[in-house]
Amino acid sequence: MYADRFSNILVVEDNESELGLFCELLEDEGFRVIGCGSAGEALEHVRRHNFGVAVVDYRLPDLTGTQLLEQIHTCDDHVRVIIYTGAASYDSLKEALNLGAFAYLEKLSDRAELLRHVHRACHERVERYALDLERAVAGRTEELARSNRELETFASVVAHDLRSPLLTVSGYCQLIHDELGDRLDGKAADYLEHIVEGAARMSRLIDDLLEYSRAGRSREPFRKVDMQNILVLAAANLEGLIRAEQAQVEIGDMPAVTGDQTQLVQLFQNLLDNAVKFRRREPPRIRIAAEAAENGWRFAVEDNGVGIAAEHCERIFQTFQRLHGREYPGKGIGLATCKKIVERHGGKIWVDSALGRGTTFYLTLPE
Repeated sequence: MYADRFSNILVVEDNESELGLFCELLEDEGFRVIGCGSAGEALEHVRRHNFGVAVVDYRLPDLTGTQLLEQIHTCDDHVRVIIYTGAASYDSLKEALNLGAFAYLEKLSDRAELLRHVHRACHERVERYALDLERAVAGRTEELARSNRELETFASVVAHDLRSPLLTVSGYCQLIHDELGDRLDGKAADYLEHIVEGAARMSRLIDDLLEYSRAGRSREPFRKVDMQNILVLAAANLEGLIRAEQAQVEIGDMPAVTGDQTQLVQLFQNLLDNAVKFRRREPPRIRIAAEAAENGWRFAVEDNGVGIAAEHCERIFQTFQRLHGREYPGKGIGLATCKKIVERHGGKIWVDSALGRGTTFYLTLPE
């Protein structure tokens, strides 16, 4: 049967026996039918419900069928209106079709003819709806693509404009240190160091924000990639940190998936970076595993770190959410970037953790 909203049929007939006959005929075909005996009652139903088709008697006590046709299309111009009459004429036929009637039938014709036109009207209504929806989606997709291009340009311009004064501040601080360093007292030297550190943090924050803004709209096409290579690259990029923290990274057997290699490296690099940074006193132990899941693969990145309180497990994927204070580095953007990358690949990411018991990040990627 047709889409639910287009299976609703309105029948308008002031003769009760005829009305009952038509309603029963259409209900036997699987339609949901509302019958009424006047144009006024019909218009109330049109205002309250969605109809695919209206079957309207030409002669009604309060309006003609063509007048009701106009009123129905004023409320909902997508309803297909079939007018039927016991006394057809060329003029009434011409008027009805000019006003947008789907069909104009004689009551004395075969009832199968009415059913044929009702089915055809519903079918056409569904096709038109699908076409309108397709056009709306295409328009929205183009609008989003244009908006994304504008946002990326805006982010790049803003990042450039923010970096310029930071470079100026850092440059003058370096000049002060080189030319006046030996004449600065301890407090002034301390102030200067704080300025340089603040400028450096701001520069890293700008880089992180740019990375986040680009995560959901990379122009790289998806292709088949070996996740074993992805994880080796991600670990190699963090080799210095892993060695400094004496971390152990165990990578299980990995499948191949379809995706953006650069973003997948970034995704697992961020998760590994978190697993190493948010450590307890013992050296970090990290295990990465993959298993087959519905329509793809499920990956797990498990660590023995400080863990996350259950009430914060949703917050951590939002931007600028830092849960562990200043003793741990970071800007609160890495996991938000991970979420955007996973969603761009058609997957999901979530976390299972408890304070003091380590953390496991799970994510799915289509095969």
